[in-house]
Amino acid sequence: MVLPKLSVRNLVRCLTFFLVIAGVIFHSPPNYVQLTDVNLSPFQTWGHIFGCDRLGRDNFALFSYGALATVILCVPAKALTLIFASLFSFLSYVGEGRFSILIESLFSVFLSLPSLLVALIIIGVFPETKLTIILAIVLSDWAMNYESLQAKIREVKGSGYVSAALAMGGKSNQIFLLHFLPALRILIEYLFLTGIPSVIMTTALFSYLGLDTSFFDWGPGLGEQISFSKDYFEKTPVSVIFPILGIIGLVYSFGRSEN
Repeated sequence: MVLPKLSVRNLVRCLTFFLVIAGVIFHSPPNYVQLTDVNLSPFQTWGHIFGCDRLGRDNFALFSYGALATVILCVPAKALTLIFASLFSFLSYVGEGRFSILIESLFSVFLSLPSLLVALIIIGVFPETKLTIILAIVLSDWAMNYESLQAKIREVKGSGYVSAALAMGGKSNQIFLLHFLPALRILIEYLFLTGIPSVIMTTALFSYLGLDTSFFDWGPGLGEQISFSKDYFEKTPVSVIFPILGIIGLVYSFGRSEN
């Protein structure tokens, strides 16, 4: 029997998953200060196999809980983005006249602005809360998803079964739910899977800027770990390398191969 070939991407996924789970199981959340372990080098003790940062927090625990917190934030945020874009697509199709024009105008404004700029404006205007971070991700990303959904809707709109449904007196909302939504399902799944890596990068940037991106008291995010330890790279290089590898591992794991 020939075993299936393990791709590099699947290998990275397995390794990242194993490291995150192992770190969560064997370590408590790194939300403490342990002055006796400040800048502890790797492989000095079994309790801190990868050393500690300049506050005495275990590097392995920082990596594991930071990666887990990133996933817990990014997956629901991307799902909400697609729900938001799908809702606007539904309203744009059902609503006619000025309402549809209003949605298209709003879409054009958001599409013309850099997504990162939109996110930073939301972060700067609203209070620093978890809801604000999710809102920033949704508003910065919904226009691109809306554009993809609208392209598919225009394709389906010209099909024969939609024309037949309209000719037989079908209502717009019924046609959208019964004909357009099933046709959009595969596209929505694709946008969800391919969009998570960009949300991970946005979350890492927020964390690097000092925003708390964790729903729980699990210590700093991956980006904040880099920002906190980058000036002390010579003393604790693992404290900088680990979160960088965590971001790369998550982005690569959630990405999709060309095949």
